[in-house]
Amino acid sequence: MIQTSLINTGPSMQTPRRVELKDLFRLRDSPRIEAALVTSRLGFHTPYPPRRVNSLYFDSHDFRALEHSLSGSSIRQKTRLRWYGEMDEARHPTLELKCKQGHLSWKVLQKTELHIDPKASDWASAFLSETGDSALSTLRNILPVNQHRPATFVSYCRRYYESADGRVRVTMDDNLAFRDQTSGIGPNFSHLRQHPGKLVLEIKLAEENLDALDELARTLPFVPRRFSKYCESLLGHLPRWR
Repeated sequence: MIQTSLINTGPSMQTPRRVELKDLFRLRDSPRIEAALVTSRLGFHTPYPPRRVNSLYFDSHDFRALEHSLSGSSIRQKTRLRWYGEMDEARHPTLELKCKQGHLSWKVLQKTELHIDPKASDWASAFLSETGDSALSTLRNILPVNQHRPATFVSYCRRYYESADGRVRVTMDDNLAFRDQTSGIGPNFSHLRQHPGKLVLEIKLAEENLDALDELARTLPFVPRRFSKYCESLLGHLPRWR
């Protein structure tokens, strides 16, 4: 049974359920992919400028969310704090529950009044309120049960594309950077592992709009495959946990 709501400490919203399909390319394939989108009869345009996406993921102490994702469980959930811009500008991040059931995905979102001090010596003092006071207890109150442990910090640059009729969205993520949060007692915003040559392309659409994939396939060389930035960020440390 998947948890689809947050503890009621403030207003939250649930996004519509949709199909999300991913494929991996090399960064040097970007011009070819962009050309395929532009020439598609779906009429893709860029609704937003590119921006940096930052996600601090949480898990249980036995990394249950990671195990569910690696095993391909049909029902799974990830928990993260997400914000945009520079990684040290974590003010009012959104708490997201990324849920998946079968081939459908959705998110439960809740805005927070927190900000993160990347220079804090421990997690107890890393989460701050607007007054500068520690807000770790507040955060724990809104995190799902058994997902309190900061596990990894993932950041990347995202470009956005949308079809003319709004039925299909495509994102392209590059400059992936992973920062392990399990090696010390405080935030790690310094030591990172990068994938500078990798490009993650994702197609997002409602289940009733799957017919649009046939048209998109005329110009875009796309083969859906499983890929999780969360899992990818932690695979180098997995032997230590087992």
